[in-house]
Amino acid sequence: MRTNKVLREATILPGTIKYQIVNVVIVCFATIIAIPFLPIILPISIWAFRRYYQRLEVVLTQRDLQVRRGILNHEEKSIPLEKITDLATFQGPIMRAFGIKGIKVETAGQSGAGALVRVLGIDDVDRFRDAVLEQRDRVSENEDGDAPAPAAAPSSADSDTLSVLTSIRDSLQRIESLLDKQPRD
Repeated sequence: MRTNKVLREATILPGTIKYQIVNVVIVCFATIIAIPFLPIILPISIWAFRRYYQRLEVVLTQRDLQVRRGILNHEEKSIPLEKITDLATFQGPIMRAFGIKGIKVETAGQSGAGALVRVLGIDDVDRFRDAVLEQRDRVSENEDGDAPAPAAAPSSADSDTLSVLTSIRDSLQRIESLLDKQPRD
């Protein structure tokens, strides 16, 4: 999946799994019906979240942000940096208690509402976000991050195209002037 030089790889905070387990317990207590099933739900949840975060990879390369995740169904997304329109961080009250934040990636042209990618628990998420945005700006300014390349001299094919377009424009102007001179009914 990695085709470009890796600039930064995200690490996940250990408290993220605990935060997810607390969410499962809260949902079980909120539904009341699931409380008796907690001895079954908790071990499965712990296994699933550990497995999920072991497999989760968030990597910033020179040209894209790559996300690999999944337990049973593996998902790989490669998001071109120039398509990223917003990188928002979020943190709810329970997340604050565990010292974690989440990040949402939104892109130009994405289908559906909401974020294309959401990841919880990235260590130093603000610095990771800044690194992604800085690299996106470098890619947007120029593919190499240097000053824009000078414009190339027009080729003969461009000159031919320009002369054809000029001829078409002149013809259209003559047609318009003839139409303006005709009497209207």
